[in-house]
Amino acid sequence: MDIFQNIDNNCLTQLLDCLQAVKKTYKKGEIIFDINDEIKSVACVETGEVQILKDDYYKNKIIIATIKEGETFAEAMVLSGQKYSNVCAKATQDTKILFLDFKRIINTCSNSCQFHRQLLENIIKQSAKKNLILQKKIELLSQNTLREKILYFLYDEKKKSKTDFIKIPYNREEMANYLCSDRSSLSRELAKMKKEKIIDFHKNTFRLFDLTTAPNK
Repeated sequence: MDIFQNIDNNCLTQLLDCLQAVKKTYKKGEIIFDINDEIKSVACVETGEVQILKDDYYKNKIIIATIKEGETFAEAMVLSGQKYSNVCAKATQDTKILFLDFKRIINTCSNSCQFHRQLLENIIKQSAKKNLILQKKIELLSQNTLREKILYFLYDEKKKSKTDFIKIPYNREEMANYLCSDRSSLSRELAKMKKEKIIDFHKNTFRLFDLTTAPNK
């Protein structure tokens, strides 16, 4: 896990014991925590995947981020001192989560303070990375049209995948949700773009043909 970088396995065992880390298992679709739930821990995805969701004005769930194996969530809330969650975390597949109580992280003990310091440094780095991801989401949503949002999203996913074939982590409903659109509008625009030979796709695998139409980064 990224949060445990530069901490060797022997030290990690000692650290987790000191922090009294708790492991929990969630079924696909199960809520890990909901809006207004009290948040006391940093959550680490050991296996599986988690979506971070937020309600819009009409109480529809909007996808804010997808947290994959080895990544963390809720660290920004606990670092900021926010007591109650303003988002919902849901398992999108069978998922194992490791919870680290934040008070035990910041109240370092004399036996393992070196490991605590490294852990805190890793958590701060993870929080900073999440801020950059949220900035990208803001940039995506600031695009004027649905087509521009699609291109921005696919072009960014292409850069991460480093291949012509882009496998996105969303089905059509989830992709529409992430782009703050509706499924029918998204499907129509994707069909138009495919007809114009800008993209090709099969289910959640896409290919971008005309990168000159992609937004400047």
